[in-house]
This record gives sequence, structure tokens and C-alpha cells, in this order.
Amino acid sequence: MTKRQDKNPREIALEILHRIDTEETFADQALLTSVCDLRLSSLDRRFIGELVHGTTKMRRRLDYVLSLFLERKLEELTPWIRNILRMGLYQITFLDKVPERAAVDESVKLAKKFGHRGTVALVNAVLRSYLRDRGRITFPSREENRIENLALFYSFPDWIVEKWLELIGEEQTVRLCEAFNKRPQLSCRVNSLKTDKEALEETFRREKIKFKPGRFLKNFYTVESKIDLDRFAPLRKGWVYFQDESAGLPVELLDPQPGECILDLCAAPGGKSTYIAERMGDQGKVLAVDLSKRRLKTVQENCKRLGVRSVALCCADARDYRCGKVDRILVDVPCSALGTLGRHSDGRWTKQRGDLPRLQKLQLEILSNAAELLRTGGVLVYSTCTITPEENDHLIERFLETRGDFNLRDSSDFLDSEVVDQNGMVRTLPHIHKIDGSFACRLEKT
Repeated sequence: MTKRQDKNPREIALEILHRIDTEETFADQALLTSVCDLRLSSLDRRFIGELVHGTTKMRRRLDYVLSLFLERKLEELTPWIRNILRMGLYQITFLDKVPERAAVDESVKLAKKFGHRGTVALVNAVLRSYLRDRGRITFPSREENRIENLALFYSFPDWIVEKWLELIGEEQTVRLCEAFNKRPQLSCRVNSLKTDKEALEETFRREKIKFKPGRFLKNFYTVESKIDLDRFAPLRKGWVYFQDESAGLPVELLDPQPGECILDLCAAPGGKSTYIAERMGDQGKVLAVDLSKRRLKTVQENCKRLGVRSVALCCADARDYRCGKVDRILVDVPCSALGTLGRHSDGRWTKQRGDLPRLQKLQLEILSNAAELLRTGGVLVYSTCTITPEENDHLIERFLETRGDFNLRDSSDFLDSEVVDQNGMVRTLPHIHKIDGSFACRLEKT
């Protein structure tokens, strides 16, 4: 039962930011659990989401600017006042539709509720000083420290910017940072088990929803209108599954056929498993394996909504899972997820450079186990939603050095060559392909 809520959207957003700050809760999870039971308009929900995700993404830049107007360290303030200042500055700097005076006044009101007379005066003074002197703000020059300049201005950790500069150079790094700081687009694929493209497009037009077909997969759509997902009929009917177009590329590369037995390792939340089943016409068997029982329940719910019957669930560790030989395997491994930083606002702050060796070891163990479960002549697709070589092509090179029974197949035989690199592997970047960053390759067992 939904609760009547007496708090305004800014207060709800502040409470969520406080949870993220003090409880190490993921932004998406904190947002979902905080608003799902509240009776909120779709406009308020979007505004809360904008404040939470925007303030979280731009935290480093906001903190740098605030430090220029504070006589004490930001860390010395309570989490409540810290986040009131961040959220107020975010509205003034990045939200054109919020009047600057309203952003200041509402921040002061929050300070009265969550602080004391001194912090009320501080919030008011800092934000008004910013309005008065923001033209004088400077960042460290790019000539003196290129990494710090880009990391502060675009709000990323130094190590991520440093890695991108090494990989793609300064111009591409700037464009990538800008892409990640934009609001993520909403994409979905049509579920051919329940409807077809024509019926879905007619529904879009009838509901006056702006849309456009996917750039690389024509059964995907970008929804350009703002919609209320709770009331979106195609979602409720199981006509669509919301996922980024990049997530469909590994399934197309796998090329599943009716009647086959296919293994999907690390399957939750089920977007790829259900797409595999759909591509097979729901004829055959898809073994969806995941370590989390809770996440497998989500796979089950998605299968039910989409009308998928060929998916069988198994709770197991992908590193040592055992089954009979299968025809095809999708290995969508746990990764640093650095290709989806625009979609997960706290991702840039929760990942560490030291995660990469640990993840690479895990990925290689999962891939090696999968190789033993594939029949001769079978197909294995390895995929990630990251853009680091250590987790992608470098790992595949290491695997192939020890496995003479596998060959790398050119992905352009199955996909648009625009998403395939010179080595025949799928590689997408948000600022180039306008979808999430991802990697995939097709390995065939000889």
C-alpha cells in the first residue's frame, strides 16, 4: 500500500543522498527503496532522480567549488549540511529550469530542519557567495596538470581519467566524460514472443511517445519522451524489456538457434537470457546460472512477464558450475562496469584501480570453466560492460594462448562493422556509438 508523503521532493532527495553518503548504499537501490512506496507524481519522481543522480555524479566538482567558498573543510560539516550544499549548488549550476533563488531558499529551509542556526547561515552565505562570484572560479590548468583538470571539471577519480588518457587520448577522453555526464537514454527491445515491431510502434504513436529505432539492432528502440514506467502498458503486458542496445550485441553474436541447449553464466537480471530464448522462438533450453538466489528471482519474474518458458534457473558459482556439454554459452562476466558510468551515478566512486586484477582473475576462471562445458563445434561469447583492456581483449589473448582448441571469429560476420574493431571484437564507446560502453567477442571451439 502506498503511503501518503508529506515531504517535498528535495527533502526526499536529501535523505537518499544522506543514505548513500553514510550507509554505503548504491544510488539506484537507495532511490528505489525510498520512493517506491510513496504516492508521488511522475514529475516529482523524475526531479528526485535528477537531484540524486546528478548530485552524485558531479560530487567531486561540486566539492571543489564549495571548498572555494568555505572557511573550513567540507568534511568537517555533517553529512546533512554537506549534501544540502551539494544539492543546492547542483541545481544552480546544472538545472536551467530551477530558479536560482528557489535553489538557495529551499536549501536554507532544509538547513533549518537538518541543522542549526549556524549551519543555516553557512548554507545561505555559501550559495549566495557562489551566485555573486562564480565568474571568478578557476580549475587547475590543463597545461600544469591535465589529469587533475579533467577529473575535477568533469567529476571523476584521477585514476579513471588517467586510464582513459592512456587508452584514447585527451580529445576522446573529454568527449567520453561529457557523454557519461549526460542523462542516460531509455532504451528497450520488442519481445517478439508477445507482439511485433509494428504493433509496438503503433502503441507509441497512439500514446504520443517519441521513439526511434536502435542504431545497430532494429528490434531495439530509444524512447525519447518522458514516460511513467508504472503506467507504461507495453511494459506491463510484457511487450518490451528495457535494456541498452549494447546489451543485445552479445546475444546477436551468439546467434542462438531453435532447439539448442544454451548456457547463460552470470545471468541475472535476465535481460540476455530472455533475449536468447526469444531468438530461439522459446524452443530449446536456456540454462540461466547465477550466484544470487535473490537476483535469480528477478530472472524468474522477467521470464513470467515476457512469456518465456524455455529458461531454467540454477543458483551456482560460474567458476565451478557443471553440466552436460551445451551448444552455445554466453559468458557475461562480472566486471568494473566502467562502460555504464552514465547509467550508474555512483559507479565512478565505488570502483577502484585495485579492483581490476581481482576481476580479471575471476573473469578468466569463469571463462575457463565455460570452455570445458562447450561441445566441440560450439560457440562461446564473452562479454562485459566495461572498456578496460585488462578485462577485455587482454584477457581474451591470455585465454587463447592456453586454449588451442578455440578460434576467434570476426564479429562483423554477425554485426554492423561500426561496432567491431580491427581485431574482429565488439567494442562500443558512449561518445561514438551513442550506447553504453561494452565489449564482446565470439569464440568457436574446434
